[in-house]
Amino acid sequence: MVPVAIALMVGIAVGHALPGMGRGVWLVLLASSSLAGGLTMVVRKRLSLWLLLLFVLLTSVAVGGLRGRAVDSPRHWTHLCHQPSFLDLRLTETPVPRERSWKVEAEVERVDGRTAYGSLRLFLRRDSAAATLRYGDRLTVHGYADTLRGMLYVTSDHYLVTGRDSTSLRARSERLRMTLVRRMQGGPLDRRQAGMAEALTLGWRGDLDKGLQRQFRDAGIMHLLCVSGLHVGLLAAMVGWLLFWLGEERRGRIVRGSLQLLAVWGFALLTGLAPATVRAALMFSLFIVSRMMGRRTDTMNLLAFAALVMLMAAPLLLFDVGWQLSFSAVAGILLARPLLRLYHVWVWKASVVSFAATLATLPVTLAVFHQFQPWFLVANVVIVPAAALLLGLSLLYLALPCGVTAWPLDQLLGFCDHFTAAVSRLPGAVVDSIDPGPVGTALIAVAVFFVFVTINVTLRRYQDRKNRHLC
Repeated sequence: MVPVAIALMVGIAVGHALPGMGRGVWLVLLASSSLAGGLTMVVRKRLSLWLLLLFVLLTSVAVGGLRGRAVDSPRHWTHLCHQPSFLDLRLTETPVPRERSWKVEAEVERVDGRTAYGSLRLFLRRDSAAATLRYGDRLTVHGYADTLRGMLYVTSDHYLVTGRDSTSLRARSERLRMTLVRRMQGGPLDRRQAGMAEALTLGWRGDLDKGLQRQFRDAGIMHLLCVSGLHVGLLAAMVGWLLFWLGEERRGRIVRGSLQLLAVWGFALLTGLAPATVRAALMFSLFIVSRMMGRRTDTMNLLAFAALVMLMAAPLLLFDVGWQLSFSAVAGILLARPLLRLYHVWVWKASVVSFAATLATLPVTLAVFHQFQPWFLVANVVIVPAAALLLGLSLLYLALPCGVTAWPLDQLLGFCDHFTAAVSRLPGAVVDSIDPGPVGTALIAVAVFFVFVTINVTLRRYQDRKNRHLC
C-alpha cells in the first residue's frame, strides 16, 4: 500500500502543478496501464509481482493526476485578488478574540463572482456583530487581501453575513466545544493554566497566553497544545490500559476495541471535529479495528490506506501543512519501531518517539517555518510522558471543575510551564531564518529517508546475529 499511496501523491502533485496537461493525457495513461495489466494477465496467465506492481503504480499515478487536475479547475484566491475585491467566505472555526480584533480562519469560495479555493486568516474589528459569528457562517467581504501572508483585515461595515450553518455535525460539535470551553473557564483554575488545559483537552487556543505559546514553541513541544495524533493516541492507549483485565481473547479484544473507538471519536467530537483530530481518529481507528480482528496487519499499510482514503476524498490535503506533519510524524514513529523494542524503559521510548517524529517532520518544518529547536529532545522526554496524565486530569476537570480536580492539574500544569520556560531560555534554543529552498528540502527529505532505512537495516542485522548466536 505504501508505494501505491506515494504514486497517488506524485500524480496529484503533477496534475496540480501542470494544469496544462489535459484530462485526456491522464485518461490515456489510466486506460493503457489498466489494459496492459489485464492483457498481460490473460496472455501470460501468471503475472510477475514486480510487473503487477508497475501497472498498479502507473494506474495510481493516473488516478492521482485526474484528481489533482480536477481540483485545479477553480483558481486559488491569491491569483484573483489584485485589487479591492468582494470575497465569499465560509468560516472554518469559531472566531478567537484578540486585543483589538477577532481572528478566524475562513475558506474562500468566490472572488468577484469567480469560483476560487484556498484559505485565509480573517481579522474583524471587535464589535458586537463580529462576536456573534460562528463556525460555518458564510460572509461576503469587501477589502484588499494580503496575498503574500494570506490575511484580510476588515472593518465592521465591510462584510455581510449571507448564511449560517446550524444543522451540520461539525457545527453542532463546535457549539458543544464552546459550551465546554465556557465550563472550564468558570472553574477555579487561573486564566493562564485554564488556557493551557483548554488547548490540551479541547483544542481551543483562544485563551492561551501568547508568552506560553512562545515558550512551548521555543522548547520544541508546541504539538502538545495542538490536539492531533499525540492526544488521540494517548487517549486510546489509556483506555486500552484501563481495560487490560479483558484479556486478549476475541470477546475481550472486541469489547476493548469498541470502547477505544467510542473514546477516540467522542474526543474528536469534543474538540469540534477539527481536521487534524479527524485525521488522527481515522488512522487510529484503522489500527484499533485491525487489533480487534486479530489480524497482524502492517501498520505502515494501514497508514498508507488512510492516506489513500483521505487524498481520494480531498486531494488538496496533500498541500496542507497539518496533513503533512501528521502523516510524516506517524510514519517516522512507525519506522523507528525497531529502536523502541531495544529497551523497555519509558525514558528510552519517549526519546525514540520524540526523535523519530521530529526527524520525520524536519523537511516540512524547515521549509514552512524556517526554524529548528535543538533542545526539543530534552523537553519531549520530560513533558510527553506526562501528557497522558495531563490529558486524563484535564478531562476529569472538564467533567467536574472544582477545587479537588483543579489542584493536581494546576500542579502538573505549573511544572510544565516552569520546565518549558527553562528549556526555552537555554543557549541556542531556537535557530531561525533557515530557508533550504525546494532543492534543499528535497535533499533533506532524502537524507531523512536514508537515516530511517539505515536504522532498520542495522537493527535487523543485529537481531539476526543475536538470533544465530542464541541458536
